[in-house]
Amino acid sequence: MTLKSRFQELDLGVIKPLGWLKKQLELQMHGLTGHLEEIWPSVASNSAWLGGDGEDWERGPYYCDGLVPLAYILGEDWLIKKAEKWMNSVLSGQDPEGFFGPRTNPDWWPRMVMLKALISYHEATKDPRVIKFMSNYFKYQSSALQAKPLEHWAWARGFENLISIFWLYNRVKEPFLIDLAKLILNQTINWSEIFNDFPYVERTEKYLPKDLMAKVKSYSGWPKVLSHPEEFGLAKQEVERLFFIYHTTHVVNVAMALKEPAMKYQIKHDERYREVALKAIENLMKYHGQPNGMFSGDEHLNGRKTTQGTELCAVVEFMFSLENLFRVFGEPRFADYLEKVAYNALPATIRPEFYAHQYDQQVNQVLCTVQKRNWYNNNDDSNIFGLEPNFGCCTANMHQGWPKLVKNLFMLDQSDCFVAVVYAPCVLNYNWPDGHSCQIFEETDYPFDDEITLSISSSKDIRVAVRIPSWSKSTLIVLNGERKEVLNQPLVVLQIPKGKSKVRLKFDFEIEPVSWSDHTVYLQRGPLIFSLKIKEEWKKIQGKEPFADYEVYPRSDWNYALILSKDIKLIKTTIPENSVPFYSKDTPIKIRLKAFKVPEWTLVNGSAAEPPKVDESHIKENGINEVELVPYGCTALRITEFPYVKLGG
Repeated sequence: MTLKSRFQELDLGVIKPLGWLKKQLELQMHGLTGHLEEIWPSVASNSAWLGGDGEDWERGPYYCDGLVPLAYILGEDWLIKKAEKWMNSVLSGQDPEGFFGPRTNPDWWPRMVMLKALISYHEATKDPRVIKFMSNYFKYQSSALQAKPLEHWAWARGFENLISIFWLYNRVKEPFLIDLAKLILNQTINWSEIFNDFPYVERTEKYLPKDLMAKVKSYSGWPKVLSHPEEFGLAKQEVERLFFIYHTTHVVNVAMALKEPAMKYQIKHDERYREVALKAIENLMKYHGQPNGMFSGDEHLNGRKTTQGTELCAVVEFMFSLENLFRVFGEPRFADYLEKVAYNALPATIRPEFYAHQYDQQVNQVLCTVQKRNWYNNNDDSNIFGLEPNFGCCTANMHQGWPKLVKNLFMLDQSDCFVAVVYAPCVLNYNWPDGHSCQIFEETDYPFDDEITLSISSSKDIRVAVRIPSWSKSTLIVLNGERKEVLNQPLVVLQIPKGKSKVRLKFDFEIEPVSWSDHTVYLQRGPLIFSLKIKEEWKKIQGKEPFADYEVYPRSDWNYALILSKDIKLIKTTIPENSVPFYSKDTPIKIRLKAFKVPEWTLVNGSAAEPPKVDESHIKENGINEVELVPYGCTALRITEFPYVKLGG
């Protein structure tokens, strides 16, 4: 059987970051990813995944899923040694039946994550142990799943298991792996069915009341409630229905599950799954979307209001789903979504030096404090910047975002055509089995700029497909001095001759006011969303520098409405050498425009209230100011969704 996929990923390490992107990964290395073992007990030397008696569930695997690709992409020996320690512990811990990992917790779920880390490790090192290890484990899983089926998190996320099953199948072609994949899908929530007729068009508390969830917590969680529903005061059937709603509104489950249609498509070859995936994202944005490219989820889906939060785990998992959706379906819209999330939501919720992170971010975030907010059921510390705000899953899981983006900047199709998926400075070095080789050197400041140069050197004729982002009004493509016609195509295939070639891309990005509600807008240029620059005061709460917990307070006004007119200025500079990429002081691109104060727009429960409606009378009352907007990803405090008036066309 052939697994159907439009493109294929390149092995980890084929693509290396350059420029600002390399700096971003280096900050991650010297920040929390490189030092987490030293400061956080969940991934310290006593982790059960390292043979100790500590944490034995998902945190070790989550950490490895980002640590391993980061280490081998950067090639830093000290970081590689950290990654090798984890991989060697896992590979040496398999029992004769094929099972692996902590025996104190036999849950299928964390093993699905650790298998993804093993994929990265094998692609980087070609360690022959990995193939045999995976094959033995999947044989064990094939025999054990009937007696011990997927449950709870594994039941909600079983499609993640297929990532490693399909990866192995493409290398060994053993038919039992396809049978295993089908068995796992049969034991997993049917997400495609949910996405095809999306039921959650309102906030989760409409379907799963907050007081009910409080009772679940008081009953030590769902396992006890499911086994003793009478203590909960509900019939077993009703508890099971609520448990289903719990998992299918859980924002991280949803972000992961967006790749499920692509997993099914690979074995079922039904083109409808592509439309299911597109429809899923469309509905999530329609009912729960946020201007930063994400959908809300302060643990569960929670509507479109600016007071809602979005969990960091959901950000990196949505990115990984989009990478898989583009690979399988080849639909450029998935790459547009990916750029918007990667260049806005991801950097905004992590300190620029990678010393701290939030659990929840808000698009209109004017205060980061320990305080009760309009979350579904997250804790009061969810939007501070720290080591482990709210819960430790994001502390472990956030590390995969940037390294996996680097890995997926280019892909390859079945006819050896390289596809530029996401634009960023990088270099690709690829060797074919027949001895031919190719290098693509991508020089750009994208997304801060709209020009890209590809310097290509190949020992044979090749093809390169360049993606035209949907926000480019017009596109100039020049190959070896010859202009190429672009006829409203999202992917343009270029014939690259043997030897050295140069491709120049020039996109036309305009500042676009995007309507978000009947009286609010946000500003976008290319993939970047722009937010009001607010002066920030960082106050340490606890912890040891540099990995301490901080509250952030505004030290300038934030309650502005925009005046949309022709008098909007774009200010661009080159990226300063060795600057921090997503840091407002160093940003190479800003927008200046006229605005006016809205005094009645104030705080409610620690968040900026919903933007009020305004009109021209407010200008007469409050006067005109000039404000500066910077990329969303450069901000800790910000206003992104603005009330506005239009003047002068």
